[in-house]
Amino acid sequence: MDEQIFAFDWKGYMAHFRQLDANSSSLSYSFPPPTVVCGMLAGIIGIEKDEYYEQFSPDHVRVGVQIVTPPRKLMQTINYMKVLSPQELNMSNKDKHTQIPVELLVNKAFPSEPLHYRIFVKVKDPDLYGHLVAALQAPSYRYLPFLGSASFSSWLEWPGLPERIELVHGSEPTAVDTAVSLSSVEIKSLRMEAIDGVFPAYFREHLRRMFLPDREPGEVIDVVWERNRGKIKARFTEPVFRLKFAGQTINVAFL
Repeated sequence: MDEQIFAFDWKGYMAHFRQLDANSSSLSYSFPPPTVVCGMLAGIIGIEKDEYYEQFSPDHVRVGVQIVTPPRKLMQTINYMKVLSPQELNMSNKDKHTQIPVELLVNKAFPSEPLHYRIFVKVKDPDLYGHLVAALQAPSYRYLPFLGSASFSSWLEWPGLPERIELVHGSEPTAVDTAVSLSSVEIKSLRMEAIDGVFPAYFREHLRRMFLPDREPGEVIDVVWERNRGKIKARFTEPVFRLKFAGQTINVAFL
């Protein structure tokens, strides 16, 4: 199968991916949305902000996210600058600030263990695929990766290219290891029975899939992820890919 797919592990001790419909309280998604992943990938190969939206659109790049360590959410109040005029951007009013509640993601074993996401990327353009793979393998980054905010440093790990890529066929339910678009789940096919003795706990996130040129808002989708074992068993209306890495088999649905 001629599919240009690679994966990498994204790790860090703290993250925040602001929800698009959050109010003054900055709530966070439980995993990096496609817009965050694409922005980070564009950054490590040196594409400037607001210049990558077309090149990384879903017509050219698709992203899959495996939540390896389900996050624990903490709400903390953070002091921000209170700026009422352009002259105050230089922090001249040091005694003035505004406090905003911010939802942070950490590992359940924080601070001894980091958050861990495995990101899968399917790229249509061979040149872009080559640039991304070379940067991740080296590793060599133009801009460092952060987990949603410059406050939360992170690192990337390279597991190697897939040893085998297969397209999953058949009408029977498939257990997928990544978050999935709700629209790709066949109606009334989501399974609730226990897998390896553990019942599923499904969660839905409402997130932006892409930005249009000039950072115009793009498509918004509903995404489902599973907390207990990270597997979503259902029949899917979009392709599911079976990837093998060093003896480990992972079923991936792209958002």
